[in-house]
Amino acid sequence: MQAMGLFDFLDGIPDDYVPKQRMTAEETEEAFTYLKNHPLFIDHIPEDIENYPELLALQNLQYDDTPVNIAAALLKNANEIMKKDGDKKYFQKKAYEVYSDAIEQDCGDKELMAKLFSNRALISYKQKNYKCAIQDCKWAIENDPKFIKPYFRCAQCLYQILHFTEALKFCNLALEISKEKDIEELKKLILQQIEKQEKKTEEEKKLQQIYAICNQKGIRMGPSKISLPPEYQPQKISLEQANPPILTVPMLVTYPEFKQRDFIQYCSEQTKLYQILAPLFQTPLPWDQDQQYNLNNIECYIELDDGNYAKLNIKAKMLSIMQGYKVTVREFIEILLVCPGTNYYKKQFRSEYHILNDQ
Repeated sequence: MQAMGLFDFLDGIPDDYVPKQRMTAEETEEAFTYLKNHPLFIDHIPEDIENYPELLALQNLQYDDTPVNIAAALLKNANEIMKKDGDKKYFQKKAYEVYSDAIEQDCGDKELMAKLFSNRALISYKQKNYKCAIQDCKWAIENDPKFIKPYFRCAQCLYQILHFTEALKFCNLALEISKEKDIEELKKLILQQIEKQEKKTEEEKKLQQIYAICNQKGIRMGPSKISLPPEYQPQKISLEQANPPILTVPMLVTYPEFKQRDFIQYCSEQTKLYQILAPLFQTPLPWDQDQQYNLNNIECYIELDDGNYAKLNIKAKMLSIMQGYKVTVREFIEILLVCPGTNYYKKQFRSEYHILNDQ
């Protein structure tokens, strides 16, 4: 019996048919491209699907089904789109639309609906549309309270918009379902932010109290014109626990002749200026080679709000200084300390700083 050839299986082709000529390379390539893009052989959804009417027709056929099957098929398609490159906006937009179409089926399958809402929330999260993502996560949880992903994604979104307390709540709910490492790490970050937030709130309360007390004492307060050197940053104006509370202010002592500084952490409002400065002169200043600076041979000046400098009475209490001059007390007080017997004082100081007549 003669073996059957290829054409024996095809109706309407003579048994003795011989093609007149072989296809050219261009024709072969064209045929290959056609078959590769044919709906029967295609292995992916093209970006420009609207240019493939056959594929659109097949895609429409699969939706001629029950809402559950349609939603499941759409979920699969949207997931495939995100697998291509879920970080690109084009694919995010396409997948979001397909997830939304699936959600609109309102299929009644709670687990399926939870996945759809959760996956759509992921796209909103990637696009930093956190409020929409949070809402989708909550709908996902409403459909399937045991589904862990929307809890985690909701906590991530809440973290991004600084709602740390609520983010912690969703983290804890997720951990009740499963002790996932990613959720544990997110919880640590949230707790750190809550601690910072609480500390900031406490500092703001203290500052409001300080402002109120300063106002009662007739002391003006405001933001600092200059920043403290990094090593002095932690020190701020504060209150000593007493009845009534006693104000303590950091003091930056600047020696313009030497371009040097000293920093005194706590200056009580009840202490006289010379008492505050005395510890600085227990030993000679290291940069004062002629040893001309001492407690009995110095003058102190403070910058007023108008930019002029006024000479201070070093026997006055700090409270009198803060009340008696047109000066806004900031995070700290800065004074200039000079020695009237030096050449710098005689020749340079008053030309560098606008000094008012002695008060």
